[in-house]
Amino acid sequence: MKNFKPSALTLALMLSGVTLASMPSFAADDDKDKKKEVEPEAAVEVIEIRGFRRSLIESLNTKRYSDTVVEAVSADDMGALPDVSIADAISRLPGVTAVRSGGQSSELNIRGMSGGFVFSTLNGREIVTDQGGRSVQFDQYPSELINQVQVYKSQKASLVEGGVAGSIELKTANALENDQDHTFTIQTKLSYNDAADSHPDADPMGNRLSFAYQGKFLDETLGVSIGYARLQQPKISTQFVSYQPQCGILPFNGAPTTSTTDCDGLDPDATGAYAKYIAPTGFELMARGGEELREGLMGSITYQPNDTFTLKADGFYSKFDSQGIDRGFRVSGIGSILDGSSIDFENPVLSGDNSEIIVGGTYYRDQGDVRDNPPYPRFANTMTLQVQADDNTTNSEVLSFGLNAEWILNDDLTMTIDVAHSEGESNYRDEVMRLATFNDASATNPVVTDDIVLNYELNGLNLPSISFNDDIQNALSDPSRMMVGSLEKYPHIEENSANSARLDFKLAIDSAVVSSLETGIRWSDRAYHIKRQAYNYCDIGNYGNNLRNGNYVLGYDQDGNPIESETCRPYQLKAGEYEVVQLEGDFADFPAFISVDNDYIESTWLANEDTQARQDWRYDWTIWQESEIKEETLAFYIQANLDTEVFGLGLSGNLGVRVINSTQQAIGVESPAVEGAGDPIYDDFGVARTIYKHSTLEVDYTDILPSMNLSLQLSENDQLRFAAAKVMARPEMGDMAVSGQWSYGIDQEDNLRKANLNRATSPEVRPFYANQFDLSLEHYFSETEGALIFALYYKDIESFPESVTIPDYNFEAAGVEVPAVDNNGVPVVSGDYTVLLNNGQGGFFKGAEVTYTQTFSFLPGIWQGLGVSASYSYTESEVESEFTAVAGGENSKSSYPFLSPRVWTAALFFDWDDTLSTRINARYREEYVGNQIALGDEQKAFFAEELIVDYQASWQFSEELQGIFSVNNLTDEPNRSYFGTQAMTGTLQYFGRQFYVGLNAKF
Repeated sequence: MKNFKPSALTLALMLSGVTLASMPSFAADDDKDKKKEVEPEAAVEVIEIRGFRRSLIESLNTKRYSDTVVEAVSADDMGALPDVSIADAISRLPGVTAVRSGGQSSELNIRGMSGGFVFSTLNGREIVTDQGGRSVQFDQYPSELINQVQVYKSQKASLVEGGVAGSIELKTANALENDQDHTFTIQTKLSYNDAADSHPDADPMGNRLSFAYQGKFLDETLGVSIGYARLQQPKISTQFVSYQPQCGILPFNGAPTTSTTDCDGLDPDATGAYAKYIAPTGFELMARGGEELREGLMGSITYQPNDTFTLKADGFYSKFDSQGIDRGFRVSGIGSILDGSSIDFENPVLSGDNSEIIVGGTYYRDQGDVRDNPPYPRFANTMTLQVQADDNTTNSEVLSFGLNAEWILNDDLTMTIDVAHSEGESNYRDEVMRLATFNDASATNPVVTDDIVLNYELNGLNLPSISFNDDIQNALSDPSRMMVGSLEKYPHIEENSANSARLDFKLAIDSAVVSSLETGIRWSDRAYHIKRQAYNYCDIGNYGNNLRNGNYVLGYDQDGNPIESETCRPYQLKAGEYEVVQLEGDFADFPAFISVDNDYIESTWLANEDTQARQDWRYDWTIWQESEIKEETLAFYIQANLDTEVFGLGLSGNLGVRVINSTQQAIGVESPAVEGAGDPIYDDFGVARTIYKHSTLEVDYTDILPSMNLSLQLSENDQLRFAAAKVMARPEMGDMAVSGQWSYGIDQEDNLRKANLNRATSPEVRPFYANQFDLSLEHYFSETEGALIFALYYKDIESFPESVTIPDYNFEAAGVEVPAVDNNGVPVVSGDYTVLLNNGQGGFFKGAEVTYTQTFSFLPGIWQGLGVSASYSYTESEVESEFTAVAGGENSKSSYPFLSPRVWTAALFFDWDDTLSTRINARYREEYVGNQIALGDEQKAFFAEELIVDYQASWQFSEELQGIFSVNNLTDEPNRSYFGTQAMTGTLQYFGRQFYVGLNAKF
């Protein structure tokens, strides 16, 4: 059997506290009682290594001695990571990128694949998110409570399945591994956001506070770790969002386009049609303010009475209240200049290679004020202006706990038992209050101001030019003109839970090839539930669409007078109930506007009305969008760990296979075969209807996932890795929901009327499968700390879930009741079945990574403290994303969603005299396709490249006391998106810089 001989550097690290025991696995992975004591050579100098350099070396050693392709983030003490959340620290690893939410790193992508393909565990157990996706929101996890992270880029049989992109393992502290008997750490920081002053709902100041204790008792057989972290900071963003543009014909003679095809892909000369243009449809300008309050609690107890038994119980709890109040104004309906003349348009500004893109002009809602104004019944206009206050607050909680017991049954056999529970819940408020502009808010029946002139011009990835005629410009900030007209609530309530139990065995083998065998079985049960609710002021108001725009009179008598019972009067603001907001900085040229406190106005205006959102048949989507999904798995694996020699070179790694049986079940409602003959379903008001029927759908399948990891020791400091595995990522929980809607049509071939069933989501969808291969060459420096690593990777994707139509489907054989007649009583036969299935079409993801890390200890004097850590990743894929960037136009083709072809990270750090430690970090990602939120819906768009720069520094006043200073988003890098070309602006979102200053104390 090959024995590992540590280098001088490793010995020095061991003596300074960076022990091999803290690493997950090694080339020679023997049982505890077979590990030999490493005697340091007399010539080795004892080196005390601290700070970022120490963390970096720990991470390199984790990578070097792992039996898989892995990246790591380490901290020598609980609470030593300086980042706001663990997401920031992970996003600096090679091939890992972050998707920012509200300016903070949240979802993590690995090698170009989105968070839904990333599997995440805490202390080896599956993490459920507070929402319904597979992607974990890592900003939920305080960095103070996590002291190690490993990102597995290759799979082995003993790892829980679920990550096609990779798996992320978070680890909390174990007090028995602490050097000292008792340690107590306190961290306190003040924060300041330089963009918060202009936001009415944000305080620029914030704070962070954390406590951590680790202690050993009973002659070092009992270890206790407790940690608490609290973050309070402003949530800030200032944003311009342009809605999805539209392709159509202009009702005037604009500049002619010079392209041979239009935005819909047709040749106007060949079809004899008018040339078409791409036109904006609307926009919103918002200042988001609020407060984020996150509290996290971690605890673990480890009991090890002897060398053969270890019992550990651990738990983690996080509560994250993210308040987000959007204040601003929105204009919609300006796209109606296409294919119609409901509004007037002049002075077009054209862009694009063929002058086919309208990026601006002058828009008139009612030029000359010739039409009747709202609320008069003869009013008709599509261009609207609203001031609004959106409450996008999300309250979420995550809880995980587990119990693990390990027995060394004899010299060769170890048994481990683990049981765990994880749960998360989220309540997203999704409330909006809208104000309209009136001529006189004090009038008995106020009349909406109709003479609106908008001067508007997009400016690519820079802020646009927006102004109104003087009367409207002044009215937006005038409480005698602005009135609250509507209140709408559409909360999302989500719950997730998972239970698991596993039994593992490890058998040491005295063999020239295999060092040990591992086998085990794991059971898991996961459940997801989503519920939707709704409330609208004056529910007869058609979901608030009329009230939003000042049409508050919904019924008139025969004399043309308003019917009071059908009149939903707007609210006139009083002194002290509003604030005038004028944005600052780059947004200072935009008009000022009225801002109101939603909760206060609601309690004053609607004090006598029940405004609680509920499931309501008047909004039937609150009935059919409620669903419950259950997922049960049973997995077995066997894995052989290798430790041998080939041609005199050490070879280590593992071979294994994992077999998983999965059951997917969905409970919900769908349309019955006979219209109106469904089950009586009650809403929260006790109203029952029989529009839908209860359905339970279930599928069962088995997967076999082989894996291999090999590491060839070319020299003392060089090794070659190869990994191959079949991997899987389970479908999103929401994609497995019950759905079903019958429709009817005529088959042109046999002239029969057929019943077709459409299931947009279904538990029939299978996981996302891939065969992946990794090859890397690693060189570790001997004269200084660091490494140079080259890696290649290839993922062969088998299929993607997509909507598939199966013609002339045999519903009867599948146990599905088919309507005998359509809604008009006409006989029908079985028709087509449209369902979410795996399409059998795949493609590859392939790429390369280069990682360079080095400390320059060979430099003279003070410069020995310099160091650098950098990585570059390139990924390409033949898998394309197709989406409609321009409504009514051709589909746009792009790389797979969230795939940035080029990604790099770099950190330059400097340590001096164990006193000063400072570093600057940069993260770059190339453009990608993602989701922007507008009008309450997700719209796919192209996101421009971004470069995030952070800075951290610390000063060690004494052994116990350390000062901290850091800046996040040093250059105030925005999120920027566009539709197809940069001339068609999407989102421009700025977050400001976040400054931190504080003290760390350790006793």
